[in-house]
Amino acid sequence: MNFSKTKLLCSLNLLIACFSQTLYSDIKDYFPYNVGPSASNYGNTGIIELPNARFMEEASLRFNFSSSYPYEYTSVTATPFKWLETTYRYAEIKNAKYSPIASYSGNQTLKDKGFDLKINLFGESYIRPSLALGLRDIAGTGLFSSEYIVASKKFNNLDFSLGMGFGLLGTEGGIGNPFKSISDSFSNRSIYSGEGGSFSYKSWFSGEASIFGGIEYDLHRQGLRLKLEYDTSNPDSRGVVEKVDSRFNFGFSYHFSDSLKLSASLDRGNQFRLAFALKGNFLRDTLPKPGPKNVIKLTEQQQSRVKQNKQIFFVSLNRSLQDESIFIQGANLKEGKADVAIGTERFYSMTRAVGRTARIASALSPDDTEEINVHVMNGDLEVAIFSLNKDEFDKADNSTSSKNEILAKAKLTSSNSTPLYRESEFKPDLKLPDFKWNMHPSVRHQIGGPEGFYLGALVWQTDLTLKIKRQLTFDTSLGINIYDTFDNFTNASFSPIPRVRSDIQSYLDEGKNHIKRMQFTHFSSPYNDVFLRLDLGLFEEMFGGYGGELLYRPFNKRRSFGLSLHKVKQRDYDQRLTFRDYEVTTGHFSVYQELPRGVLANMSIGKYLAGDKGVTLDLSRRFKTGFILGVFATKTNLSAEEFGEGSFDKGFYVSVPTKLFFTDYTTGHISFGLHPLTKDGGAKLNMRHALFGIVGDSNYEAITRDWDYLLD
Repeated sequence: MNFSKTKLLCSLNLLIACFSQTLYSDIKDYFPYNVGPSASNYGNTGIIELPNARFMEEASLRFNFSSSYPYEYTSVTATPFKWLETTYRYAEIKNAKYSPIASYSGNQTLKDKGFDLKINLFGESYIRPSLALGLRDIAGTGLFSSEYIVASKKFNNLDFSLGMGFGLLGTEGGIGNPFKSISDSFSNRSIYSGEGGSFSYKSWFSGEASIFGGIEYDLHRQGLRLKLEYDTSNPDSRGVVEKVDSRFNFGFSYHFSDSLKLSASLDRGNQFRLAFALKGNFLRDTLPKPGPKNVIKLTEQQQSRVKQNKQIFFVSLNRSLQDESIFIQGANLKEGKADVAIGTERFYSMTRAVGRTARIASALSPDDTEEINVHVMNGDLEVAIFSLNKDEFDKADNSTSSKNEILAKAKLTSSNSTPLYRESEFKPDLKLPDFKWNMHPSVRHQIGGPEGFYLGALVWQTDLTLKIKRQLTFDTSLGINIYDTFDNFTNASFSPIPRVRSDIQSYLDEGKNHIKRMQFTHFSSPYNDVFLRLDLGLFEEMFGGYGGELLYRPFNKRRSFGLSLHKVKQRDYDQRLTFRDYEVTTGHFSVYQELPRGVLANMSIGKYLAGDKGVTLDLSRRFKTGFILGVFATKTNLSAEEFGEGSFDKGFYVSVPTKLFFTDYTTGHISFGLHPLTKDGGAKLNMRHALFGIVGDSNYEAITRDWDYLLD
């Protein structure tokens, strides 16, 4: 075959490939929104009342609300892993009272809180369906507790689900429990578990079983997902079973946008339900950010002047770094190397700040400079040193090498006890004491109480910071109430142990205009990789005193150790400068262990505010964007009766970096937590400036995790 024929055949193959891509493009790509799985009434991904084997994308967060008399559900669902979906649900049953004791309930309707888990056992393939296992209302009162195994299979626009349910999902019955062949203990199921809080694992997958199923159909052009399901549950409001006119529920979800879905359905033949869901995915930062500012390399004549007068280098470096909102804390220029200590409130990732600093220092330093040492500071603590080969960095910055080559020739260390700024040739002119202040609206709230899902207040907050000298600050935070709904807060505390948290009603009512915080804080690093914080003042809305925290963070290890100890006294309800009689010494020994896939485990053992002793386990996952999902649980030496409703302390929290919502970099966070019960057991101090939060994410593991940002 000659060259011309070969060339002709290659051209024909290329043309066919191009047309094939065009002919087989999915028409769904041309519709504005992706119609697909949506939230069930219970909050997790499902059909209407029933679950399916579908999941949200990893690092997603969804708020869901659905309502039809007498059931109203408010829920938050998160996916810390692509195979795990977790839901916190707050249910109000409007035709039942909060307590069988009328004098206690008053007009309060029955409220129920629960946690759900759904686990993907295996994903869908061309032949095999997706299979999921779920637990609904774990450690709850039993009103909604269910377990299920469900499979889902998609055929074009049709999505079929078929499953087996137990508990509430199995109340229709109709089939024998297949687990009876394993043990007779699966034959019977206890209905309720009192006030909840204990894991009734002996009841899981026990009792009657039912087969449930559903069909969903996507109308992509209209943005609709049509739903039909066979519902096997019998709603139960403390022994009063609701009338079921039909086992078939039908409805639809309208995909208004990628983040908002609206739903309507007819449930059980007699309940019309409306719902909406707000969802966000934080796995990637989709908003473009500004790149590094251009820095012109010095000419030979300019380099000669810099060698004769280092101040030219320092002044130019200082000015150029300020253009990137990076501030010099100290700098040296010696034969063969340039040192610079930096601090910034702009960049969430320290590697990005280091890369921009190294780029500027390289351009402004003489050609015979071989090494650029960037000392990173957070607050007044030096946390890491990046020693970068200048030539290798310049080649990678000009796309003739790679970030991995920079890392191979780099040296990452720490020397916290002897920070560069103390002994540097160039030091910025710091005028101390320095006073800063800002004013902004904020909210105070109580979530998940018997009075309602959310009670809150809009507060005008004024924050004042006086930097007395390096490593010593005085912080004050004042709040003036603008509007609140705390008059509806009527759930009095009857705690048999010291009321260190359950008197929140009195604090919110009497402390509308309050001093939130008034605190002296001193930081230091007495030894390498050892950090110390000393505190004195009003730490939080309920306690003040004195104490400190010590943290050992080995730079080259994935494990850190902390010790905190504080002597505190309870503040008066008006949250001014006076105190109540109760005082306690509280403290904890903590172990922080970094696990694979961005998971951090924190176990702390010690004494809590009410004098009880026990352990807290906190598990969180941090994604590369900085998005964090976490859960915690505390068990102390209090009995379930002493602790009260819930049996032990637990909750979860979310932290979303504000940079995900802006077209520029920022280090701020939007954080919130759900602590379903304000109880006295397992209560810790709410302290600012936790040392692990300041220096914990600055070890070798964290730096190499974010190394891809070095040249951004």
